[in-house]
Amino acid sequence: MLIAFSTFITPTTTYYNYDNFIKYFLLPILIITTSIKTEYIKYFITAFLGGMFVNELISYGIYFEFIKDNFLGFSIYGNKYNPVPFLTSHIEYTQFLSLSIVMSLFTIFKVKHNILKVVLVIFLITMITNLFLTTGRTGQFTLLMTSLFLLIVYFKNNIKYILYGLITLVFIFVLAFNFSTNTNKRLKQGYTDIENFINKKNYNTSLGIRMTSYLIIPDIIKNENFNLLYGFGYCAVDNIIQEIHIEKFGDEKTFAKTYGHLHNTYISIFAGLGLIGLSLFFIIWYYLFKLKIEDDYLNYIRYTFLLVITFGGFSSELFWQREIMLLSAMFISIIIYVSSKNNKEQING
Repeated sequence: MLIAFSTFITPTTTYYNYDNFIKYFLLPILIITTSIKTEYIKYFITAFLGGMFVNELISYGIYFEFIKDNFLGFSIYGNKYNPVPFLTSHIEYTQFLSLSIVMSLFTIFKVKHNILKVVLVIFLITMITNLFLTTGRTGQFTLLMTSLFLLIVYFKNNIKYILYGLITLVFIFVLAFNFSTNTNKRLKQGYTDIENFINKKNYNTSLGIRMTSYLIIPDIIKNENFNLLYGFGYCAVDNIIQEIHIEKFGDEKTFAKTYGHLHNTYISIFAGLGLIGLSLFFIIWYYLFKLKIEDDYLNYIRYTFLLVITFGGFSSELFWQREIMLLSAMFISIIIYVSSKNNKEQING
């Protein structure tokens, strides 16, 4: 609500209109939580995974060049070198993929029909392969970190399963590094970016730009328009950050096109809403983790979604990307509804 209030009282900017927060995040949550029914939630999630299956088929069609500029009248943004079907960025697409991969694991272990189990395993393998065919390191990072945390949460008393999980993750990433040109190239590029950042102070790279988000925190705080408690105001932050970026690092091509994009959810919230906004965000996120959900499957979905978005926040901005806002609105609504239903049942009982 603080972002919504800030959106109303701060003039919009040339680069990006933050009233998208209201249209793609706040309103969907209000609509879904007041209209959803318990019996439809699992169908809702199944439909999401089904949609990702269709996206995946189209992605492979792009990769093998069966599909090029459009599909059924819809524009295709990717190409064979980065097979992203409809989303405008591989960052969003790979987060969708990593979420779908981890969500599918629960179903594979719980389903009893062997044929369906085999189909799901094949689907999982093709999704993992698809993740590493793209250039999106964010999704690969969220897959790794989310899997590690879930291993610890669900198998904290069984070291054997944790070791099996770690071996599987290492095996997947080693295979990807050796057989995926994009993964190999992007990981090596990341290593080079870090070297250039440390040794040459070269920030004009993909990882370099992300590191500048941390470096400019003192400049944000010292800026005359910044208030430590409530920030710049969410609609003004991108324009001011753009000015800070160019003043501190120059107007090289990469920085000139960042448009104040910090590539970090938490620093963006701090810059836009100050300590009050960042504290409220962490409090809300904490309660989403702690709310009681009795259904094992939905509880697993809750943790998977929150972890993917949490780790994705270190590389991208939650309230910058419409698709991630809508995705978050959908799953946050489910979490809120299911947990409130538990409370109502306890009261009625």
